[in-house]
Amino acid sequence: MTAIDPYAVLGVSRSASREEIARAYRRLAKQHHPDAGATPSTSMARFNEAWHMLSDPARRARWDRDHAIFESPSWSPAQADRYQRPPPRPHAPSSRMDSGLLTIGVIASVAVLIAVVMIGVSVASPDTPAFGPTFSTAHLSFEYPPGWSVVAGESDQPREHRVVAHLVTFDIQPAQRCTRFADPCDLSTEAMPPGQASIVITAWEGGMPPVPDPVVARPFGLSADRFIGGEPASFELRRSSGGAVAWWQLSPPGFPDRWIEVRADISGRSLDQDALLNQVEALLATVEFEE
Repeated sequence: MTAIDPYAVLGVSRSASREEIARAYRRLAKQHHPDAGATPSTSMARFNEAWHMLSDPARRARWDRDHAIFESPSWSPAQADRYQRPPPRPHAPSSRMDSGLLTIGVIASVAVLIAVVMIGVSVASPDTPAFGPTFSTAHLSFEYPPGWSVVAGESDQPREHRVVAHLVTFDIQPAQRCTRFADPCDLSTEAMPPGQASIVITAWEGGMPPVPDPVVARPFGLSADRFIGGEPASFELRRSSGGAVAWWQLSPPGFPDRWIEVRADISGRSLDQDALLNQVEALLATVEFEE
């Protein structure tokens, strides 16, 4: 457990959003990082430690729980000698309102109403991703929706570029698995049923990650202010009449010479594409890089 207060180090409040914390970290890094011309000091190490703590939702929640701030209550109980018992109500003949059957009927009605609302929400939001299975390798781990299948990349690939995992939302033959970077993946949108996706996650190492030109602004998931390890997450989306190709670039914290690329080939019309893009974005939000 870190001995520093990460919020104080980055100069943000406990209620700050992840985007606000990322902006504060980037601003301090530009002022104190040796690559930016600053004199080497321990300040950058403290900023990195604070960012490492607050950039991960689980670590941040654990730190907040272990360093909770308790405030004394603003209320106090009434003094016993000032309490006055209310005068008794005049006796009235019992009515149907006093019957326990009425209470049971009200409770049953509320239960039925809640059930109807929950069914309506589930029907109105069929594309809300439900996660359960977890995939984990030496590079990263993530959760993915039930019904999807995932296979790990082969272990004898070079470290410079290797397939980490291949996910598909439909049944394919073993020969169609994309498990080696050297073997091109032929699962294009034309070869997939409508409304399905093939997602290939690739690990790269050495040098600096390329940035697509131009980077297409996207309406999904990470905003332009979201940073992973102080590096921007790039995204490109290209749509066509029969499908779309989406490309993400993620940098693990503290490792500027390593990055992850995610390519999703999605078949179907725009509504199908949007639904699957939302699911892939939700999957990426669960990614944990191995340190």
